[in-house]
Parts: sequence; C-alpha cells; structure tokens
Amino acid sequence: MKLNIEQRRIVELEPSGPMLVKGVAGSGKTTVAIRRINFLKDHYCHEEDDRILLVTYNKTLLHYIKHQYARMADADQMEAARFFSSDAEVEIATIDSLMFKEFKRHEKRIGKRYEIAKQEQARKTIILAIHEAKKSYPDVKLLTPKNSKFLMDEVEWILACSMNDVEAYQSADRVGRASGDGGTPQKLLKNSRLRAAIFDVAHHFMELLAKDGLVTFKQMNLLALEEVRRGNTNRYTHIIIDESQDLTRVQLEFLNELYREKNHSSLMFVADNTQSIYPQSWLGKGRPYTTIGYDMSGKSRTLSKNYRTTTEISTAAFNLIERDENIQSNVDFVKPALIDRHGHPPIYRFFNTPKQQAKFIAEEITVLRNDYELSDICVVARGNRHIESAAADLELAGIPCEILQNQNPDFESDKVKLVTMHSIKGLEFKVIFLIDLNKGLIPQELYEDEEDQKTIETDERKLLYVGMTRANELLYMSSVKLPSKFVKEINRNHMRMKKDAALRPFESISMANYQLTEQLVDLHSKEEVVRQWLIRELREVYGYPYELLELEYKVQQFSKKGYCDIAVNIYSGGESRPYIIAEVKSFGTGIEDALVQLKSYMEADSRAFYGIATDGLEVKIIDRQGEEVQDLPKCRSQFLPDTKNKRLYMNLKNGRQYEYAVENDVADQIEIKESGEDVLLQVHETIAVPLIGNVAAGMPALASEDYEAMNYLPREWVVSPADTFSLTVTGDSMTGAGIDKGDIVIVHQQNTATSGDIVIAVIDEEATMKKYMPMGSNILLMSENPDYEPILMRSEDVHINGRVIGVLKK
Repeated sequence: MKLNIEQRRIVELEPSGPMLVKGVAGSGKTTVAIRRINFLKDHYCHEEDDRILLVTYNKTLLHYIKHQYARMADADQMEAARFFSSDAEVEIATIDSLMFKEFKRHEKRIGKRYEIAKQEQARKTIILAIHEAKKSYPDVKLLTPKNSKFLMDEVEWILACSMNDVEAYQSADRVGRASGDGGTPQKLLKNSRLRAAIFDVAHHFMELLAKDGLVTFKQMNLLALEEVRRGNTNRYTHIIIDESQDLTRVQLEFLNELYREKNHSSLMFVADNTQSIYPQSWLGKGRPYTTIGYDMSGKSRTLSKNYRTTTEISTAAFNLIERDENIQSNVDFVKPALIDRHGHPPIYRFFNTPKQQAKFIAEEITVLRNDYELSDICVVARGNRHIESAAADLELAGIPCEILQNQNPDFESDKVKLVTMHSIKGLEFKVIFLIDLNKGLIPQELYEDEEDQKTIETDERKLLYVGMTRANELLYMSSVKLPSKFVKEINRNHMRMKKDAALRPFESISMANYQLTEQLVDLHSKEEVVRQWLIRELREVYGYPYELLELEYKVQQFSKKGYCDIAVNIYSGGESRPYIIAEVKSFGTGIEDALVQLKSYMEADSRAFYGIATDGLEVKIIDRQGEEVQDLPKCRSQFLPDTKNKRLYMNLKNGRQYEYAVENDVADQIEIKESGEDVLLQVHETIAVPLIGNVAAGMPALASEDYEAMNYLPREWVVSPADTFSLTVTGDSMTGAGIDKGDIVIVHQQNTATSGDIVIAVIDEEATMKKYMPMGSNILLMSENPDYEPILMRSEDVHINGRVIGVLKK
C-alpha cells in the first residue's frame, strides 16, 4: 500500500472546495481516496462539527477495502483501525445505504410505507403505461409493447436525472438515443412530440405504481433527495466520492446536499470514465461538471499509470477500447501510460461446448495451485446464471469455490471466487478467468436500431475492459460456440493460446494468403485452414523461414510410408534433418488421433526433437520421449545453412561496436573485428558468460547451476569473469539506447552505480533495466523509450544488482 510520488501529492493537497482525480484502471485511485481520509482528519478537521464521508459504489467494494487494509503489515495496523473505527468523525458508506436511510426517514415523516417494485411488476406496469399514453398520442409508432425495454430504459433515465416536468425532458441532451422502433434511426429530437409521448409514459408509469403503493429504486432515490433537502440530516466538511463516474444525477445532487462548505472543506470526485458501465450515469457519459454546479478548470489531477496489471494485459485491454469513438472523445478520458512490468499476455481459448470450457478451467486451476492460493483466483462472467453454472462445474471437479455475496464476502477463504463483471469492479485478483465471452451475451444485442445498439456496445466494451484490468498477473479469456465481436477486435498479437507458449489464438487465413501452395495436394482440404494458421505461427512467432518448412513430409514406418502435415527442417553438420514435426486436424475436431499419429511418426524418425498436434482449438507439444512440453523452441541462426552465428556487440566500456561471429558447432570459437573493418582482431583469452534468465523476470541469481546457455567473450571486454552474467531482454523500454527485445545484455554484478549508467535495478523483488539518475535522496530510473514514464523511487526502495557493460545484439 505504499504511495508513489504522484499519489502522495494528491493525498496531501490542501483542501480548496471541489476537485477531480482522473485515473486509469489500476492507478491507485481508491488507495488515494482512503489515504486522504487520515490526512484530512489530522489537518483539516479542527472544528467540532467537521466530519468526513467516503462514498463507495457497492457493498462488495466496501468490504474489499476493509479486507485489504486488514491485511496491512503490523506497522500499519493502527492506521487501518482508524479507517474503520466507530469514530463519528469519519464515515465510509455506499451511496445506496446513505440514500436508503433518508428514504426510510421520509417514510417515517409522512407516515407511509412503500414497497419496492419487483422486475416483473415494473414490466407489466410499463406496458399498461404505454397503452394509456397511446390514447393521447395515437400517431406515435414508438408506443407499442414491443418497445417496452427501450421505453423502460428511458423512463429510468428520466427518474435518475430528476426530470420533474416535460419541459426539462424536452431540452435534455440525449445524444445517441434513437427511436428504437427498428425503422430508420430517428434521434429523440428536443422539443418533439415523440419526447412528449415518452414523458407521458413515465407519468402514467409512476401513477400506476403509486396506486399499488410501489416505487422503483430510482423513485426511492428521488424521495431520499427530497428528504435530505429538508436539512435535517448530518452534513460533511469533506466528501470523497469513489467511482463518481457511475453515479446518477440524483445521486450526485444528493451528495451535494450533504456537503457543508467551509474555508477548509473539500469535495473530491474520483473517476475513470473508461469504467463507466451504467446507462443512467451522468458524468460517465462525458457531461461536464458544470452541469452539477462545479467548475473543475484547473482543479483536476491525473493518475495515468496502471500499477495493477502487467504491460501485456494493459496493452490488450487498451486495444479493446481505443477504437471506440465514444470513449476516446470523452473529455475526461485518460490514456494509460505503460509501466515496465512484464508478464504473460492474456490467454484466449475458444470451445465448442460449455463442457469443454469447464474442463479447461478446472484443469488450469489445478496446475495454477502449484503457484497460487485458490483465493488468488477469480472466475468472472457477464451474468449470475453463468457464474452459478461455473460454480457447479468447479464443485463437480472437486475445486472449492464460492460466489462472492454483497453482504458478507469472504476474501480470505481458500476457495476460488466467482463474481459478475459488474461486481468485480474495484476488486483485483492475481488470476482472472473471464468466461463465456460469447456472441449475443457480450455485447448484449438489445436493439435493432444501429444507434441504440452502438450506445449499448460502448458500455459493454467498458464492462469487458473492467474485467480485464482486474487481473494482477494472469488473465484467461474464453468463448463458447460463437465468440464475442469484442474478442475479435483485440489484436491477436496481444493474446496467446497457452500460458507458457508463444502461439497466438487461431485465426482463419484466406486462400489468397496461403503459403507453400506448390507443396499442397488439396488446397480446399478442411485441415488446410488449420495447417496454414500453424505455418504462419511457425514463421511469424517462432522465426522459422519458409525455406525450412516442408509439407506432407514422408516418414518411413517399417514397410509403410506415412506423411506428417508439416516438418521443420534444420541444418546440423551441414545436413538437413527434421527438428519439429506437426500433425493437424480439421478445426475443432479434437487432437486425440493426431497425437497417436504424431507419436508414431516421431518413433519412426527419431531425428525429430519436438512434435505438435493441433486442431486450431487444442494444442499439445511433445518432445522425442513423448512427454508434454510447454512450448516450441524459436529458430536460431545456427539452424540455418550458414556455419557462423553473426551478431553485433556494443561495448559500453569503451563505446565501440564490434562484429561478432561464433561457429555454430564450437561455441568458444569466436571471431571479432571492429564494426566496418575487415581485419580480424586477435583474441588471446575467452571467458564463458552464463545466460541466467530474463531481465524482467525477477531478481537474477548467480548461484543457479542450470544456465540456459553460455556466451563466449574476449576477456578484456569484462571487468571480472567471476562477477559477470548475461540476461535476455524481454521488454522494449531501452530501445533508444540500442537495446531491443531479444538482445542479450552483459552485466557486471555490483550494488553501486554512477549517474548515466544502465543498470539492473530490483524493485519489490522484480528486476528492470533502466538508466540510473540519482536525485538527492531519490533515484530516477529512466527508460529510453518515450512510451514509458520515468520511475521515481526512494533510494532505500531500489537495489542495484549490476551495471550493463555490453550488448550482444540479436
């Protein structure tokens, strides 16, 4: 729960009335809101009637905040207790609980009890209201029961915005709202007969409910607002509104009535319009704060860095929303800033049946239990029905699970949690499974009218974005039968098919783009579309050139001949030999037969090291012993006919570049010459530098005996052979310094550095490579890529593990 500098500045801002904190998902908005409570309490609650209110949106989030602070270290226990004590100076509550309390006060004052209308009661009432309004507006085609969903939404919006008379509704901005009658798109034009008819429906709807002593939740909020305006309730000097983008106009006006203005008072709106997922929200639709009486000019602060998720998950999530004009054009939209925290890209799987999806989730969770607690894992779906089904499937598989309840959620229990996309908002888990991302389910297909459906899809896209950005480390996404259009909108380069494999999800390829067609027997074979996908993956992801690929590769099995679908040949000792063989089946038909064939081919031709069986949905990779392995190796230059592996070496010790060549079969036989020169330099002594891992995969450990490989360098290029190791670069934050993804950096192990050095820095047990810049008691870790923000840390929070002294270019 440590605050970074930009968060601390907001927490410690001097109160000056209303202010806005805009932030992206995972930027610590709620943490800032919580930490501000004590700052205000200690410094700006000096008068006897000063009180602080933190408003959260839902009960689950309220309980989660308490859960998170209950887990703080012992040093913070007293601070945590202060947040949630019974001290009357501070109140943390949901907006619904505050308004319900005023609603009950209203009932008591007028001596009347209301009953909240159930969904079916409201549906029948709106149909009756439509028929009543039709009597006055017989020419309005929209007034028909088939449009009851559209009209109910509009009536709810009228109530949520406290439109008390038809004139207010006639002049209200309803951009993007069409007639919904399935005909030519027709905006709800201002000052129109159509709007007058809709308002008449709303009038009859409320009258009919009142006769039965019923109210909707939106009417209940209106009565609460009416009650609080009487001035007989508590007021607050400081109000902090978390998730303010989701509140209706009535809810915002209600909180305004609770606000007591003083010279030292404050009203903080904490918002992320990208996560505005409710149709009746007021500010989340891009409306300015002046519409609720506040001018935020010069009073907004921005949190743009997502610290919750990895760069890979953040990139995929942003890719989902960046094409939506409604989201991008929002005045309060904040573009996420990349941070240098790398991990697995989202894993996407498609299934033909719900049973296949359930089996995959259960099997994957079983494997994940080796690295995660069950309480670290959460299954998320669009609606309650899918959550309940998933819970039943997990229980059947013997995996303890529980659906998080709003009232008393248990975050600590050693069980997999299940929750809807709406309820996951504000929570976070190390592992998220987003399931049933199916066509028709998300986005929901509610309206025939294009404009209305487009509005729905913006909210639904935000909903999926919320789900994706709840994952700390691993994100799984899956569809059954027909995938959601949203899944197709995410660039497949941002997703993977398996957790530890580089394979991207299946994508059909047009015949015009088929490769190696001269080797094809039947261009129209059902299996060909899967084979062409795999060919593309072998080329684009694993780097094997088409020249190394052979289709219908002949395998001699005793007296019989077999033909495997793909063979990847490599050169060893000047001769070509199969290295990887693949067996593919028609899309979605299963891989059991393919695996049997694959194993028999590998037994018949023992030269092959790896085999892969796939039908485009399932994939299994095996080694020559028939054991499953996680991934295929990528192509290396020594696999090619050339006998030398040629690379460029950047010597950061002397600022020179060298052409570096090593014999493929003799790793310690190296040739060196200065870049651009023809004369070979004499190498008197070589040393073996161990390749011990990735620069962004955790703290390097020289004690490891299982090195990935050795890189041989001239002795004079290093400082001390015993203190030298190498790492593979996995990120792109230092491209400006000539260090790219896939390069190998040579590191001298040391715990000090000079300004301007490129270092391996360890922050919270995670390693990153940055330029070192000391600034007093702080350290600035600079990227050499404008897409990444500098990292400012206290000196004691950063451990220098080594200085980069050379780069072996890929």
